[in-house]
Amino acid sequence: MNFTVCVICFKTKVLKDGKSPLMLRICKNGKRKYKSLGIAINPVHWNFKENRLKESCPDYERIQLIINEEVNKVQRIALEKRIAGEDYTATTLMENKKQLFSKTTVGESIKKFTS
Repeated sequence: MNFTVCVICFKTKVLKDGKSPLMLRICKNGKRKYKSLGIAINPVHWNFKENRLKESCPDYERIQLIINEEVNKVQRIALEKRIAGEDYTATTLMENKKQLFSKTTVGESIKKFTS
């Protein structure tokens, strides 16, 4: 792989409740793109040396599952682009990640899978 994707605790941004947001970071060719995961944690629950969530964090399993899913989505998109011979940047990986999710109703989702 010629890119990296990881989740970081953005400790330079502290929210009103004292928590810091978890951000997805995609790096390729010296360019970095960040996207919030929509999760904020107390920085004492993040291991900054190893750049990972501490097991002592409340809701550790749930948060770790979300982190793994988000990283895997970006890696899957990059692999699909590489197999197709398409060039990609950190920006296009982030844009494609956004396109994976579209707001639909439950009824629309059921119709898609039953038709």
